[in-house]
Amino acid sequence: MENRTIRKLRGAVELVTDAVDAATTQAQRTHEALARRPYAVLSRIEPIAGPARAIESLQFAITAIAYGTVRAGNAIAGAVVTAAIDHLESGPTRPGAVRSRV
Repeated sequence: MENRTIRKLRGAVELVTDAVDAATTQAQRTHEALARRPYAVLSRIEPIAGPARAIESLQFAITAIAYGTVRAGNAIAGAVVTAAIDHLESGPTRPGAVRSRV
């Protein structure tokens, strides 16, 4: 495969993985900002303030895990595609042949 094509593929992978990571981070921030609103109100009502804070903490922990999982999946996908590009870049081989980088 041509070096120019390989460079374009690598650039596309980096662009997509960076975009997914940035979008995930922004979605998480927005999600958390919206979720804080009802908890702010509930935490002012003395009889339920304690349980509301506990539930809020639990929700934010679960949210962090969910968005972290999306980021991890994105990183894994990027690594797999990069490995595939590395394989393409090395060119065809026959059994027992040593691959050389161009």
